[in-house]
Amino acid sequence: MQLKATKRETIGKAARRLRHRGRLPAVLYGQHRGAVPLELDGHEFERVYVRTGKTQLIDLVVDGGRPHKVLIKEVQVSPRRNTLVHVDFHQVSLREKLQVEVPVTVVGEAEPVRNGLADVLLVLHNVRVECVPTRIPETIEVSVSGLERVDDAVRLGDLELPDGVEAVGDPDEIVVKLAARRVGAEVEAPAEAESAEGTAEAQASES
Repeated sequence: MQLKATKRETIGKAARRLRHRGRLPAVLYGQHRGAVPLELDGHEFERVYVRTGKTQLIDLVVDGGRPHKVLIKEVQVSPRRNTLVHVDFHQVSLREKLQVEVPVTVVGEAEPVRNGLADVLLVLHNVRVECVPTRIPETIEVSVSGLERVDDAVRLGDLELPDGVEAVGDPDEIVVKLAARRVGAEVEAPAEAESAEGTAEAQASES
C-alpha cells in the first residue's frame, strides 16, 4: 500500500498545530540515514494502518519522490482522547533480514475444549520472527486440534512457519495451552438459586 507524506519543518510543541489541522507528525528512521521529520494526513494513515498493522510493507512517498519501503515501528496514541499523536516509520532493505513481532491466531478445536473440560489459554499474543521484509506473515496460525489433554501445549519450536521465516526465542516457550476449565462459578450459581428459593418458600409459609 502507498502512503503520502511531506517533510516537516514544525517540531516540538508546535507540532500540536498540525494535529488540529488533521495532520499527523511522523519520523522516518533507518537505512543508514538520520531521522527525517514528516507529516501526513491522519485519516489516510488510519486507513492504511488498519490494513497493514506493523507487519506489512508500505510504500512511503515523501514530497512526491521515490517510494521508501517502510514498516510502522511505533504509534503513539493519546490516553485521554484516544487519538493518534505520532508515528515512527522504519525504512528497510528488501534483502536484509529483520526481526518483527507477528500476532498469533488460534485455529481449530481441541477435544478437551469440545467436551467442556478445558479452555484455550493464549500465552503469547505475538511471536518474534526473523525474515526478509517480503516474507513477514500477517499472522501466525496456531492449531490446537492436536491437543488431547488438559495442560497440553503448543510451544515455540512446534510452530509451522512459512518458508524463510524463523521464530526467535526459546523453543520450549509456551505459545498456547489448554487450561482446566473452572467450574466453581457454575456450581455456586445453582446453590445460590436454591438458597433464594428456600428463603422465598419460608417467607410464604409464615405469611
